[in-house]
Amino acid sequence: MNTSAGADTAWVHNMLGGLPTDHIGPFEQWPADLKTTFRTMVASPHQVVLFWGEEYLALYNEAYAPTIGVKHPEAFGRPARDYWSELWDDLKPLLDQVMIGGNPVFLKDRPFYIERHGHPETVTFDIAYSAVPMSDGAVGGVLCIVSETTERTKGEQRLRESEARFRNMADHAPVMMWVVDEIGSCTYLNTKWYEFTGQSQEEAEGFGWLDATHPDDKEVATRTFLEALARREGFRLEYRLRRHDGAYRWAIDAAEPRFSPEGTFLGYIGSVIDIDERHDMEQKLWESESGLRALTNSIDQMVWATRPDGFHDFYNDRWYEFTGVEPGSTDGAGWNEIFHPDDRDRAWAVWQDCLHTGKPYHIEYRLRHSSGQYRWVIGRANPIHNSVGQITRWYGTCTDVHELKIAEIQRTAIMNFDEQVAGLRDPGDIVQAAVQTIGSLMKVSRAGYGTIDEALETVSIEHDWTTGGMSSLSGLRRFRDYGMFIDDLKNGKIVVIPDAEHDPRTRDRAVALEAISARASVNVPLREQSGLVAVLFVNNSTPTDWRDEDVTFLKEMSARLRNAVERRRAENELLQLTESLEEKVTQRTEELRASEERLRHSQKLETIGKLTGGVAHDFNNLLQVVSGNLHLLQKDLVGDEKAQRRLTNAMSGVNRGAKLASQLLAFGRRQALDPKIINVGRFLRDMDDMLRRSIGEAVEIEMVIAGGLWNCLADPAQVENAVLNLAINARDAMDGQGKLTVEVGNAFLDDNYAAKHVEVEAGQYVMISVTDTGCGIPADMIDQVFEPFFSTKSEGKGTGLGLSMVFGFVKQSGGHVKIYSEVGHGTTVRIYLPRALASEDRETPIALGPIVGGSETILVAEDDDEVRTTVVETLSDLGYSVLKASSAEAALVIIESGIAIDVLFTDVVMPGSMKSTELAKRAKERQPDLAVLYTSGYTENSIVHGGRLDAGVELLSKPYTREALARKIRHVLGNRAQRTQVRSQKTAVVNVPEHTVPTLNVLLVEDDALIRMNTAEMLIDLGHTVLEAGSGKEALMVAQSSFDLLVTDIGLPDVSGYDLVRELQSVGRVFKVILASGQSRVTDEAFSGATLITKPYSQEDLANAIKEILGR
Repeated sequence: MNTSAGADTAWVHNMLGGLPTDHIGPFEQWPADLKTTFRTMVASPHQVVLFWGEEYLALYNEAYAPTIGVKHPEAFGRPARDYWSELWDDLKPLLDQVMIGGNPVFLKDRPFYIERHGHPETVTFDIAYSAVPMSDGAVGGVLCIVSETTERTKGEQRLRESEARFRNMADHAPVMMWVVDEIGSCTYLNTKWYEFTGQSQEEAEGFGWLDATHPDDKEVATRTFLEALARREGFRLEYRLRRHDGAYRWAIDAAEPRFSPEGTFLGYIGSVIDIDERHDMEQKLWESESGLRALTNSIDQMVWATRPDGFHDFYNDRWYEFTGVEPGSTDGAGWNEIFHPDDRDRAWAVWQDCLHTGKPYHIEYRLRHSSGQYRWVIGRANPIHNSVGQITRWYGTCTDVHELKIAEIQRTAIMNFDEQVAGLRDPGDIVQAAVQTIGSLMKVSRAGYGTIDEALETVSIEHDWTTGGMSSLSGLRRFRDYGMFIDDLKNGKIVVIPDAEHDPRTRDRAVALEAISARASVNVPLREQSGLVAVLFVNNSTPTDWRDEDVTFLKEMSARLRNAVERRRAENELLQLTESLEEKVTQRTEELRASEERLRHSQKLETIGKLTGGVAHDFNNLLQVVSGNLHLLQKDLVGDEKAQRRLTNAMSGVNRGAKLASQLLAFGRRQALDPKIINVGRFLRDMDDMLRRSIGEAVEIEMVIAGGLWNCLADPAQVENAVLNLAINARDAMDGQGKLTVEVGNAFLDDNYAAKHVEVEAGQYVMISVTDTGCGIPADMIDQVFEPFFSTKSEGKGTGLGLSMVFGFVKQSGGHVKIYSEVGHGTTVRIYLPRALASEDRETPIALGPIVGGSETILVAEDDDEVRTTVVETLSDLGYSVLKASSAEAALVIIESGIAIDVLFTDVVMPGSMKSTELAKRAKERQPDLAVLYTSGYTENSIVHGGRLDAGVELLSKPYTREALARKIRHVLGNRAQRTQVRSQKTAVVNVPEHTVPTLNVLLVEDDALIRMNTAEMLIDLGHTVLEAGSGKEALMVAQSSFDLLVTDIGLPDVSGYDLVRELQSVGRVFKVILASGQSRVTDEAFSGATLITKPYSQEDLANAIKEILGR
């Protein structure tokens, strides 16, 4: 298929090969005119389409194909109406105009409505339609050359819309706006321009707008505009613009160039703003600032100003003269760079704080002077506020106060010198401190001090201070080697040399002085009665104009230095004589510190003790209610084994609660101890089985007891509790298996150890050490382990009171406790109990006999309703007549009613203004024979002192059993009967046995004062000599005198009568023994040779007892 030379392309072959046969035949059958036109068309680079024949069959070239989109290639060779149906009504008239009318059609941007991409759209074309003539003269078709202009027309439309929006915006803008083209001709001015200037559009466009500028400004405005136009750059200028009323007002004209997307310069868009008011303000501000600058430059101070943010933008001439910096170099924050490095951060921090808070600025700092030296200045500044309180400016000054500051520093140095050297013991150190202070303050090359031999005219320089790199002058030097000023020093004159080369006294020795960097110097003589003794001097390596203030400073420093040196020498000599005294003072001071620490600790314990006491009191009241009712139930349920077992379990719980309360009291040192002389080694051997049962078979126990073990004074029950607590703690720390070592030995704590530990007295102790192989205690917890309720065990395991109980008991016993521990290796707790020189007390069981009651009348004073109810029921069950009161005041009312009462059973702690001790006192005033028995959950200071009950006081601690209550009531009633009998016998005639006995020296020991007094009278009436004692301790002291017979109560408050007898016998005393008690017999076989008298006893009973004991 040969279409034409050069036009035989693959595209053409492809299109002709697919021609439809129903409309147009093969190419070879085409008319010659059609072939010729087609060959021309397909060779054209333009978009060409041929509509041929009556059906307007569409033939087009490859350039045209994209124009019809998805219609290609099906539209090729087919009728136009089939594929241009959506625009056929628009297209056909154009084709007909050419085809039928013979008239060509030429149109630009002709719009067509077409669907070429699957959706309708409007596109535009430039079109040229012309007829294709046949050889016969007829028109064969219409040749259409088209060029699509859709994108261009849309762009132009957007541009027109943009210009319309711009004009609308510009016309409504509050400022004047304008547009010029690429040659600078104004093409647009907005409404504001015309309103402001009064110009018409014809007058203003082009270059007419320049006619509205002030004649004096027109040339500058024109030149600025044209220069910017030539460079295609933006510009900004201020000029006066004529207003419509003829007045000229200052305006700012600013513009930026416009460029096309291709970078073609299009002209400018600019704006003009009326700034006349602002210009006036700026003019006034400029005039004001000029006035300010003229004013500030007329004063001696440096003046500066900043913006609200602290940016420095103004300095007067004095600033630049002082600092020597270039103008503008310290603007902004640059000023901080010329501060002294040591002052820079401080000054900056103060300035920033003032900026943030608005506080006035005031600070002293050193500023670098134009000479390179730093000088002290005072910086001050205050903020300026506008009408709404905002800071608008800061104005400040800098005042040179260098001389004043140096003088102040020197005065301060002089005043503080004595304090500065107060801690220096060596006179040489004092001299060194002085010359260092002088040198650093005066900024000299050297400062020194030397002692003078006036006869030899030499100076021994012992100490001097120099700046970096300067050599020292230490050593012996001859004055004459450096000039002739020694004569002035001998006469007491201060030698001031500004320049050694020009001073006649040193001119000949200037080279020597130059060699030691002493071109200038000041020399201050120090004289005593013997003459010239020392010199204080300063040197400078350069000539110096010494100030009078410098000379005065050196003179005052020399006097203080000499006094300080001589005083220290004298003090050192005195110090050598008083070293032993100071050691004693130091020792006493340390003792005082330790005493204060002990007092503080004691006060802490006292506070905790009060707390624990209160808790224990309420807790014991609750336990008493439970215990009392359990005992009453026990009587009611006799024979019921199941009930009895439950009662036993319940009583076990009461006992554990009582133990917990006891531990609280032990820590608070509120426990009334019953100390005895014990041998801890023997005591612990007796505990061996108990320890093994308590900690289990999986723990190995090693008991190490040293030989020659001392005795100690302690409460055996508390020692047992302490060791048991430590063993149980050790077992828990070892998780039930490991090794427990209990060691006992003698120990001595010396004065050094006592001084380092609170509440420790130096002396001899018995040491109990308990060591485990457990997990150990962390170092940060070791100081807390003795605090109540602190525990290293997991939650639910332990009360945290075990170690606190140990601590409280040991401290109350006058001992010491120390703990050592290492995590992963174990813990050791050491208890130190004071040594006792007396013999060991041996426990002796006392036969208690059956529980008995009585018919006497007992008044129960108890504020707790439940406790009171239980006690009343228990006493009534024992046969007593019981009265009850809920307070001390109520009890006193009953006593004053006249009802005969045998025993007052009162709680120690009760509400109300009247204490129990006051109740007892007033009750005995009204009923002298009344017996008093106290009870409490813990013992207050009102009846306990030093951890022990007051003499003659009877106490039953809560919680107590029915048995304990019954026996205690009989005990106090027995003592009461004894006292009653004493009073009745004073007026009765005593029937003394007929046979006589020899006169004896009798040691009488009885804690009840009335019984002791009466018994002594009975013994004296029987012809004996009596030594009296109110306690076991007092008896041991009285027993130093000779005696033949010991008459003692068994139940003494501090020691039993049995123990007292053993103690007296252990020191080799031989005597007979009469024991007085409420019991009916002596059960200890060791006292089978003693005679027992039962309270109450008469003089006749006493005489018969003496007769019996002497008859053996």
